[in-house]
Amino acid sequence: MPATDDISLRLLHFLRQAEDYISGEELSDKLAVSRTAIWKRIGSLKKEGFNIEASTKKGYRLIQSEDPYGRISIQSRISGHILGKDLKFYQEVDSTNNVLKKLAADNAPEGTIVISDVQLTGRGRRGRVWMSAPGLGIWMSVLLRPNLHPSQVQTLTLASSIAVMRALEPLGIEGSGIKWPNDILINKKKVCGILTELSAEAEKIEWVVIGIGLNANHDPDDFQSDIRDTATSLKINSKEHKIFDRSEIAANIINELEAVYIEFLEKGSGWVAGEWRKWNVTLGKRVKLISQTGIKEAEALDITPDGKLIVRYDDGKTDEVLSGEVTLR
Repeated sequence: MPATDDISLRLLHFLRQAEDYISGEELSDKLAVSRTAIWKRIGSLKKEGFNIEASTKKGYRLIQSEDPYGRISIQSRISGHILGKDLKFYQEVDSTNNVLKKLAADNAPEGTIVISDVQLTGRGRRGRVWMSAPGLGIWMSVLLRPNLHPSQVQTLTLASSIAVMRALEPLGIEGSGIKWPNDILINKKKVCGILTELSAEAEKIEWVVIGIGLNANHDPDDFQSDIRDTATSLKINSKEHKIFDRSEIAANIINELEAVYIEFLEKGSGWVAGEWRKWNVTLGKRVKLISQTGIKEAEALDITPDGKLIVRYDDGKTDEVLSGEVTLR
């Protein structure tokens, strides 16, 4: 019996909610299946790595340790109706964005998600390599098919960064914020990057793949020496160097992304820009702008409703920047 069917997900939910043992009879009633079906699915969950204790007289209980990082552990925490109903988990891929782009081209439905424990050729913005070692981070890509003009994809990128910030807020880590357009920083070091890729016709987006890479449980030595001064992790910034449950955080990001996505479609780009301003660490700062035309310094003033960065150069001229790299001074 597969541990990834709907009954198994609901069974895991009830085991998590129970404060102690919950009987097979009660689980059978809640799930409207036989006690034999419960027993079989308990066995499948154990094979997946869940620590479930069974007692002939008392029933079953989930020993509350960190869940194994995988499809069922993540999917059982997803509360929305769009994202993650089709969730594909891999131990190793070249890039989650690459895998999902191929699925998108084969008409995968909106909300399809690809997550991998390892990326061999993970990518960041401007073609940079994103280090994606095993057992440490969250590397995932989400497929959206919004009825939007291609010019609005930047707003989706901003919306994704808002969702990540919302998901991280309950962790209680201080000093976090968004650097335009979508890098998540903690104490001025990068903890999360977002890479948005799309296929579009002249007037309409066909699909958007949003790639999210989050450094969760890295120690400083886990980063290559050339990025050690600019990269960080949740663990490094937690008060007791805590090991975080990646399944829980991944599910929280998915849930928040669906909520922000729906609100964006209902309220528009102006709402996204307003929410982004609440989390940003860019506006009002001196920045260095790196683009194909060169390097300039300016003051970051604001963002437009569609996500462009409004800057003022030293000669007093202002400009709206759509793309490029921003470094805080």
